[in-house]
Amino acid sequence: MKNTIIADAGSTKVEWVLLNSDGEVATAFNTDGINALLADSATIAGALSDVASRLPAEINVEDIYYYGAGCATPEICDKMSAALKSQWPGAQTDVTSDLLAAARSLFGANKGIACILGTGSNSCLYDGEKIVSQIPSLGYVLGDEGSGAALGKRLVGDAFKNQLPENIRDKFLEKYNLTLPGILENVYRRPAPNKFLASLVPFISENLWNPYIYSLVLEELTQFVKRNVAMYPGAHSLDVSFSGSIAFHFDKILREAAASQGYRVTAVQEGPMEGLINFHRK
Repeated sequence: MKNTIIADAGSTKVEWVLLNSDGEVATAFNTDGINALLADSATIAGALSDVASRLPAEINVEDIYYYGAGCATPEICDKMSAALKSQWPGAQTDVTSDLLAAARSLFGANKGIACILGTGSNSCLYDGEKIVSQIPSLGYVLGDEGSGAALGKRLVGDAFKNQLPENIRDKFLEKYNLTLPGILENVYRRPAPNKFLASLVPFISENLWNPYIYSLVLEELTQFVKRNVAMYPGAHSLDVSFSGSIAFHFDKILREAAASQGYRVTAVQEGPMEGLINFHRK
């Protein structure tokens, strides 16, 4: 096996693993998130330079498998590949979507519907080798049902439109010191509003005991199933599995949402890296 970098790049964090020639993990660490669609070339170059400085100097990187949020078109993948080659000129690069990372990790060489529920959300039909069909995510403005950004968006909207129970609303606004001007500033003027909205999800986790909050999560996850999973031909006959922090932390409600639509969730993982390491070792 060659010295190989595997990167699982989300909008919130990037998980980096270096496998040595024996297939062992030589080093592993996390850095700030990169969304290849939104980040400019200078930002990406700076992030990769930081990664290079944290790798063992004596190891010559030969292969790089980069699975990235925002790597949705050949042009974006080419941009990221060029940045990787600039940092590691001798390496072979394979840049593809974080969705393929989830599919390979969850299913290996088997067929199924692979889903991501993290800061954003996504899904695909995987045939055991490649993605053969995909309902577009459409991002946090037009889609991303069931994601951290969608849950945060719903929570904020319900708070300021007086839909939340009063005690929960007051608790929420006090916890994050939120005001209407502050919300509008973070969502419409500052970078990465999807990350800001997703950062509010811990409040939801802490207050799942409240029936309104529980229903909010159940409704959002059910929307994900209806608008994504259910759209694949033969979906009811396929395994459906999930990767991502939202899927992992709301596992019980996710399974309830899927069951309400006639689907059984076969696996939930917090992240794909362990499965990717096994996949690339083979």
